[in-house]
Amino acid sequence: MRLSSAATVGILLGLALILGACGEDGTTAADKPASVTSTPPPAPPHVATGRDSCRQLRPFVGSMARLRDDLARGLSYDDYLREVQRVRTVYARIDANKLTAGCLLASGGPAEHALNLYIDATNAWGDCLATVSCNTRSVEPKLQRKWALAAHQVTTAQQGLRLAPRG
Repeated sequence: MRLSSAATVGILLGLALILGACGEDGTTAADKPASVTSTPPPAPPHVATGRDSCRQLRPFVGSMARLRDDLARGLSYDDYLREVQRVRTVYARIDANKLTAGCLLASGGPAEHALNLYIDATNAWGDCLATVSCNTRSVEPKLQRKWALAAHQVTTAQQGLRLAPRG
């Protein structure tokens, strides 16, 4: 079962808030005596924010925008499969730990959703081709729907990248 991008982000944010409230010994701030003061941890050398965080999504979103444009011109199944595999390779290079929550919500979630739709379309098309009785015209409306939804998600991801706060 796949979780939606929003659910995944919500779970991660919830865990971050819960874990952030715990002390080093596993107690919460409410469990410590009022007189105890702790030294704040040193700041990391560089905290990714805004555009820094979202910068690594640009190649991924750009590769899907190219796939969207190639689909508009027409692709064979083999060419489409090759392009989706290329996009997956770019996706695999993303270090999600370096993405801010804002970047995940504005661009990462829609981009990942678009990739999932492109993969679903690949599977539907491949399943049809593997079935002797399947006519590609019968699967085309399903593919067109998935591609249209993916194209919308890619546009949303591109807008999220443009609107990312400067860091």
